[in-house]
Amino acid sequence: MTNSFFLGYPSEFKEVCLIYPPKVKDVACCKNFQLLARALTLSQEEIEDEYRRANLDINNLPNPFEYLLANAYNSLQFRKLVEDAFLLFTKEKVIFLFDKKLLAVGDLSDVKSVDDLRMISEEDFLGFQNMIREAIGAKPVEPPNPNEHPRIREMKAKARYRDYIKAKQNKGGLNFQSTLASISCMGMGLNPLNIGELSYAAIPVLIGTYQQKEKYELDVDSLLAGADSKKVHPVYWIKNLDN
Repeated sequence: MTNSFFLGYPSEFKEVCLIYPPKVKDVACCKNFQLLARALTLSQEEIEDEYRRANLDINNLPNPFEYLLANAYNSLQFRKLVEDAFLLFTKEKVIFLFDKKLLAVGDLSDVKSVDDLRMISEEDFLGFQNMIREAIGAKPVEPPNPNEHPRIREMKAKARYRDYIKAKQNKGGLNFQSTLASISCMGMGLNPLNIGELSYAAIPVLIGTYQQKEKYELDVDSLLAGADSKKVHPVYWIKNLDN
């Protein structure tokens, strides 16, 4: 995640548009936030999983850009979803150029020549998706390996399906409101009066760091209370987030 997204500031995507990380208040006030984010971040693996669950031929999979264009062409409802997603994340309109397989960003009435058009192409789309992912605190996705062995691909698909079933069955995680309430009680200076200005992407980072700090302090207290030093190993909590 970029520092700007963590702090709630936009980042530029290839001189095409700015990508704005949603703040807590944006997510809290948007009933369709998850659908909007998914419309722009659906991965190749997720498309494959959809095809498998629908018993469709996975040998003729569209890539995420083709999938978005095809669904926007065939469904006005999906097209409106993508338009709303662009307004949320870029603060600009998107125009579908179906015949050219391109997305034009911005108000075309302000464009004086073709050279002034700001376009997102099929080649650019994974990079665009990854910036959206980072803007919501998710991890970037690597491009699919075209030479991956079919058996390995099948094994990965089965593992994802098990995770999918497990996620559907396990609904005991914290909901959004409870997560915000928890952060407000962590002594960081965040409370219901100002937490709305926090970037949504910062939530998992703050919670993860707080949990590391809490575990370190608990381990130290345990050792001071006589716990077995061979079983309790405090790990200092201030470290690079990637570690």
